[in-house]
Amino acid sequence: PQVSCYDQVKQLVLATGFLSDNIFTHFLSSSIAGLCATFLCQPLDVLKTRLMNSQGEYRGVAHCAMETAKLGPLAFYKGFVPAAIRLVPQTVLTFVFLEQLRKYFGIKVTT
Repeated sequence: PQVSCYDQVKQLVLATGFLSDNIFTHFLSSSIAGLCATFLCQPLDVLKTRLMNSQGEYRGVAHCAMETAKLGPLAFYKGFVPAAIRLVPQTVLTFVFLEQLRKYFGIKVTT
């Protein structure tokens, strides 16, 4: 999810005309991409963790999802902040390095 979200956010930021294609734009776009990836993946990570830690209390993924849903919609986002603290910096570093490598080697990306 990070790659597509990063490209989309970067296009939207550049389309506003307020920011140019610089390191701040890359930092902003990759931060948003990291948050989007965390938001999209966290429910599945919660289910995976609950299944891995269970002692056979769930019959399958669907049963685990139903039991988690009974706790409310925010139950799927338990641990969101630690996950974001892990994923956002990783995403920022990845895309800032990518853009700097593109710049260094003269690779133009047309959108």
